[in-house]
Amino acid sequence: MRNYEILEHTADLKIRAYGKNLEEIFSNMLQGMFESCQPEMENREPVIRDVRVKSENLESLLIDFLSEAVYLSDTNNEAYFSADLTIGDNKLKGKIQGKKVKRFQIEIKAVTWHDLEIKKVGDQWQAVVLFDV
Repeated sequence: MRNYEILEHTADLKIRAYGKNLEEIFSNMLQGMFESCQPEMENREPVIRDVRVKSENLESLLIDFLSEAVYLSDTNNEAYFSADLTIGDNKLKGKIQGKKVKRFQIEIKAVTWHDLEIKKVGDQWQAVVLFDV
């Protein structure tokens, strides 16, 4: 099973992530978001950041989680490629792991609500997010 795919979009970045559960789909979307930015990595040890997010619903939780990762990335010059998360009752807590970066080829300005989708298809979860770049 693939983790994510880049979808066609005229000006922005649109990703569909896949997972067997919500935790995996959030982690795969995080991975897709940062890999798509084509970071120029520094040769350093991995960095780990704690994350805690509480939202009104599942869609808000995904947007808020990804927005928090963008904020942490901008603040710390880091890119995150994996997450160890626990999700329940519109709350998320866990750790995201990545590395220091020199720069990104593509910069994410915002995680948007446009075309946002989270659904279960058979025994697999899917999410679609559009990023303003």
